[in-house]
Amino acid sequence: MKVRITGAGASVPPLVMTNERLLGMFPGPRRMPWTPAEFEQKTGIRERRFSFDLDDKTGRPLFPPGYGEAPGPAGVLAEAALQEALTVAGVDATALDGLIVGGSTPDRLHFGSDAQLLHHRLGMRSDAGVLQADIGCGGAVFCLQWAKEMILSGVRKRVAVVMVQVASPLLNREVFTGGIEYDGKESEAFLSALLFGDGAGAVILEAADDDSSSELVSAVTINEHFEIAVQPAGGNLCPPGLPGAALSDYAVHIIGKRVADAYTPVMQKSIDRVLADVQWDVGDLERLYPHQSNRRLIEQLIGALGIAENRTAINVDRYGNTSGASVLILLAEDLRNGVIGLGSGDPIVIAAVGANMQYGAHFIRL
Repeated sequence: MKVRITGAGASVPPLVMTNERLLGMFPGPRRMPWTPAEFEQKTGIRERRFSFDLDDKTGRPLFPPGYGEAPGPAGVLAEAALQEALTVAGVDATALDGLIVGGSTPDRLHFGSDAQLLHHRLGMRSDAGVLQADIGCGGAVFCLQWAKEMILSGVRKRVAVVMVQVASPLLNREVFTGGIEYDGKESEAFLSALLFGDGAGAVILEAADDDSSSELVSAVTINEHFEIAVQPAGGNLCPPGLPGAALSDYAVHIIGKRVADAYTPVMQKSIDRVLADVQWDVGDLERLYPHQSNRRLIEQLIGALGIAENRTAINVDRYGNTSGASVLILLAEDLRNGVIGLGSGDPIVIAAVGANMQYGAHFIRL
């Protein structure tokens, strides 16, 4: 038995947030604020999609009247992405035996609430398993592997994986313009406000016993304790109300130098290992889908691998960093645009790295 992708979908909100507007609210380093051109030069990001507009004076979301009822923005995007994936796969939600929802910006905290609500709204069977994973930018690689292992166990035949990132409702100038001390230096929180965009991606994985070449062939998933993103407050170590906690402690702080130092080496290691496992060369790939953290880092990776840029999917310029959703959004967009085709057997690699640090890659025959 093997496992293959039979459907993919993506959803991003319609609101475009430009660098010009966002940097007016979150101007970057306090010592020397960035211009929009400087930020684009450093990251390759021109704009991103937000679920909510922001007040230019306060840097806070403009929530519509009555906001607060489920489904929230993460749920809306996740459902739209999964509905598209189901349509492409030619099945409805009752055909799913399992659902994995991954991300770190849920509409409701705890108890897998977002995944359970999505399961309910789709009308999935009550015996279809549900798992919600609190996971960052590397999450798609891990969630795909978990879904594959579920199917190979023989217990489930068709599992959906949905990755979703919705950061815009959490933005607040008071929180994201502060800093923390990390490794003897000050780390400011502005990067999280500037880099991330909202979006969701979904795929359907199915068991197959035919002689086609379509298959999730090989994967590598690696865990290391190496912090590249830190949120000091909000958990048991620093609960709300703890004396001495500052507002900026509740922001995710991207440790920029660590990200820059880690991205290319760990992504290249993952890709090299998964290609070596199947004895393929990077030049034989139809398409590479790398995590969309920063275009400049992607360009470094392309150079290190020696793969042609026109075989590398990139959308960070339009969407910013959509965390674990990024590689699945890329895949769905290529499928819509006819760049790749399910059932073609085309060889691709999906690779990602995320906080704490989780990284890896999949070699897939579409």
